[in-house]
Amino acid sequence: FFVSNKWRIGCLFYSLGVSIKMNVLLFAPGLLLLLLQSSDNLVETIICLGICAVVQLILGAPFLLTFPVSYLRKAFELDRVFFYEWTVNWKFLPEDIFVSKPLSIGLLLCHIGFLVLFAIKWLRSAKDQTGSYLFLCNNPTNTSTRNKNQLTPEYIIQTMFLSNFIGIVFARTLHYQFYSWYFYSVPFMLMFTLMKRHTKLMVVIMIEFAFNTFPAMAKSSAVLQMAHVTLLSGVLLAGVPQILYVKSMKQD
Repeated sequence: FFVSNKWRIGCLFYSLGVSIKMNVLLFAPGLLLLLLQSSDNLVETIICLGICAVVQLILGAPFLLTFPVSYLRKAFELDRVFFYEWTVNWKFLPEDIFVSKPLSIGLLLCHIGFLVLFAIKWLRSAKDQTGSYLFLCNNPTNTSTRNKNQLTPEYIIQTMFLSNFIGIVFARTLHYQFYSWYFYSVPFMLMFTLMKRHTKLMVVIMIEFAFNTFPAMAKSSAVLQMAHVTLLSGVLLAGVPQILYVKSMKQD
């Protein structure tokens, strides 16, 4: 729905996804940016965010009305301590460092920092391509034109995939099943980098090697993190996909 610029129904299904698996929240920063760019005013963004909130309130009502504190605390569980034996991405660290608060805080700060860094890059590109940072898409019902500016599918997908991937890179831990969170996005993001073909192929091989090594070892974790950093750096150094295209609307 998002790639078709159907933001309201897309937010409905997005919120349903969050209610099933919390890791879908990693897409939220990218989605917020897209919502702010996909219309010509703030009202539409507020409506879409309201849809997300209402879905969560409806689905969570049985728990919020009975045990609200326990429900919210367990839903996010920010103080959770992960098992070192199952980590795929940090096995090269000693266990005492892996479970330490400084590492947790450092990864959180890196996560936020890179989201801000890429947001600045994306906003500057929007300014260069369209002349505005936000509210890029006009509504033909409110203007004299019968053409509608819409975000391109490539821009939408890259923004969402990158938002998710930044969360993956700086995750407290990755387990083997977590590869399903992002394996499909790796080739797409690589496509927009300036890396040579053999380098792109090597990134894919390194990630596959890490997730197919059991049990995880210091070497496989280090290889995985090198692949992640290489891909993230490649996207940072590459250009931003074309942001807008003009969709012709039928005359009345």
